[in-house]
Amino acid sequence: MKTSLILAALALGALPAMAASTTVEFAPAEGDKLVAVFADDGTVSFNGGGAVAYTMDEAGKQICSSVNGADNCATFETWGTTVGHVTPYTTSQGSSGVATVTGATE
Repeated sequence: MKTSLILAALALGALPAMAASTTVEFAPAEGDKLVAVFADDGTVSFNGGGAVAYTMDEAGKQICSSVNGADNCATFETWGTTVGHVTPYTTSQGSSGVATVTGATE
């Protein structure tokens, strides 16, 4: 479940006009919420953990990363980095939920 949420988090945070960091809260349909902090250097940390690199396909609204040797992707309904932006997401593992941008720093 955490891997699925990590991928979902990547999708919202990895946008071209991203601030120095963007914080996104993920509320999965099942399981615990996850807080992701996306840095403008192409890395993201989850719940205060270590940074993970990711790739983004903006046209496909998809973010992918390799977690524990497995490639994982998240697809979002819409893009947004403005605080308060909310969007549904699904992951390549079949999980889904809603992601909300809760913070941004310059």
